[in-house]
Amino acid sequence: MPLFSRLRRLFSPPAGPSGLAEIARSTTILETCPVRPVPAPCASALSHPERNPFRDWESMPVTVSQFALRDVVLDQPLMTLLHAGYPVTETAYVQDPEAVRNLKLRSADIVRCAPFKGVTASCVDHWASNFYHWVAHTVPTLHVLSQAGRPVRLGLPEHMHPWQFETLELFGLNGDAHIRLQQGRQYAFQALDYIAFVNGSADFAVSDLSRAAYARLRQAAGATTPSAGRRLYIERGSSANRHVPNEAELAAGLEKLGFERVHPETLSLSEQIRLFSDAGMVMGMLGAGMANIAWCQPGTLVYELVPSHHINPCFAAMATQGGLKYWADVFETGAARENHTDDAAIPLSVADILDRVRELVALLPDA
Repeated sequence: MPLFSRLRRLFSPPAGPSGLAEIARSTTILETCPVRPVPAPCASALSHPERNPFRDWESMPVTVSQFALRDVVLDQPLMTLLHAGYPVTETAYVQDPEAVRNLKLRSADIVRCAPFKGVTASCVDHWASNFYHWVAHTVPTLHVLSQAGRPVRLGLPEHMHPWQFETLELFGLNGDAHIRLQQGRQYAFQALDYIAFVNGSADFAVSDLSRAAYARLRQAAGATTPSAGRRLYIERGSSANRHVPNEAELAAGLEKLGFERVHPETLSLSEQIRLFSDAGMVMGMLGAGMANIAWCQPGTLVYELVPSHHINPCFAAMATQGGLKYWADVFETGAARENHTDDAAIPLSVADILDRVRELVALLPDA
């Protein structure tokens, strides 16, 4: 099955015995996301446009809703909800269908959560420690919840990064009421709100709410306008997944073209927000660090290198959502199978990539 088709299937799992709309006490439509084409730079000025897998890409039409649920159980290992003993498959974000079908209540693992005078909400998926998943799924969810005008209690990971605590602080949601979800446990709630950002259904959509959430964090972090036009290269370095053998050679070539080599994981969230808000051009390989384009100001040029074994349009969608100019090129990895973790087996064609960068730099306003 082609990878893009597989992604569509995984991000839109089939309905189970009971869907969110069927079990919700009430459903609030938060927004309807329109179809939008990806805003490319002047393609006629670029050679070999066929290398871009997303040059004719359009965002997906999605309705984002908030579901007020009753008597549900959250299974921490799968971060999937159960209702009346059955899994709610809409909440099984990129999970093995067999594991979801076999999900049952485990009485020895259940923690019964006390009622709360406010809104209790699920806000993370099972990859909560991944920066992209936090930015794409949790940040817009927190934005919505923080505007509810009521106290908020969140189901949060047991172990959190400093940038996750900082996100809560920037949204004014830090406090002692939150529930830290322990490994292997199941949490029973009398009332729980679930917003569809959490299940990844808006990953390939253009969401006004997400854009507003990112703008709000830019302001809270003290980002200034207009941008300073900095050129940033997000270096993967020793990243555990999708390692590329000669990336250092590419990074050195980019430095000679005026790019700063950036390791976002070494910065606080506010520092990342301010840095990428200052960018005129951002370049990087598909990976969590590219989620920092969420903080870029409209008109910023984004150039993404996409591995041939994981052609994923999530950053084409994020760029379209933010009013950024976006271009991507596939690079051949020699990986034997389609997946999101394998390293590249062959080196990058550095000369070709640097030629493309020169073409794109020539399109910048200050070139």
